[in-house]
Amino acid sequence: MKEKPKKGMTLDVTPCVQILRQETALLERLSAAQEVVRNAVFSREWTDLEALLDRLNGYSEEFQRLEQERDRIFEEMNRSLGIEKGSLGFYSLTTQLPLPERRELTDLYRRLKLDALRVRLANDTLMTYITEARSTVAGFIDMAFPDRRGRLYSRRGTQVHSEMRSIVLDRCL
Repeated sequence: MKEKPKKGMTLDVTPCVQILRQETALLERLSAAQEVVRNAVFSREWTDLEALLDRLNGYSEEFQRLEQERDRIFEEMNRSLGIEKGSLGFYSLTTQLPLPERRELTDLYRRLKLDALRVRLANDTLMTYITEARSTVAGFIDMAFPDRRGRLYSRRGTQVHSEMRSIVLDRCL
């Protein structure tokens, strides 16, 4: 059986610092790309939107990979301190480290969590805007063109789909 960890034990935190910095840098790139997408949606510039969304998906996949690596590093740090798998959370784990390493790790981890929250809130705001805009347009189309609701019935009472026709809207600026 491994002995109980001692406060102030020496542990190489370099891999943890590196992964936290990589995640933070990736969140900064993701946030910048998210802002470009938001501006494109608000100004209705659809030409490059698919490429921007692909870039966001790539960042998301890379972030998931980094998160898995960070989890692995945290588990490795727990094992190095003689702590059972997953028994200590991040902040509890850092209490086992000397003060300089503890400060550096907790500052990086806090920044990562705040940046992740900021990105999530920006994404939620954009999705709410898109959902509301879509709902408004769908409501208008339903009112203006009731035959397009997809809820037409035949003489026998069975539902039939409306004919698919294009709609041209004249937009005055």
